[in-house]
Amino acid sequence: MPTPANVERRSKKRPTMLSDRVVARFLTGETLEGKLMFFDPDTGILKLRTGSGKRELDCSILKAIFFLRDSNRSLLSEPRLRPGGKKVRVVFADGEEITGYSYGLRPREDGFYLYPIQKSGRNERIYVMRKNALKIRTESG
Repeated sequence: MPTPANVERRSKKRPTMLSDRVVARFLTGETLEGKLMFFDPDTGILKLRTGSGKRELDCSILKAIFFLRDSNRSLLSEPRLRPGGKKVRVVFADGEEITGYSYGLRPREDGFYLYPIQKSGRNERIYVMRKNALKIRTESG
């Protein structure tokens, strides 16, 4: 049964299970790794448990939230995501670029999820803060 630490609220009605380890990347270049306690894209609130205690972050100061792959799960046993969404390239002001597939790229929402193209990396998915991206471009293929 899901616990609040493992639940992301996409809306008030439908919580979604997530990996509980995340890395928050700030606009300043800093990072903060911790265990997810709560994330609500609608309010822009992220709560983490770090080695130094609990932290509540305002997502407006973040570039993205990286949901880390569970290290106990074999890459070969993972269900493969089919690229049925839009291929999206995101460029941030500091020059960092990330590319993945998005299944819910809606212009009026504050952010969106990207599923990395490279499955061997440590990121399961990435939540991008739309207003903090320099460019968001859909690509073919």
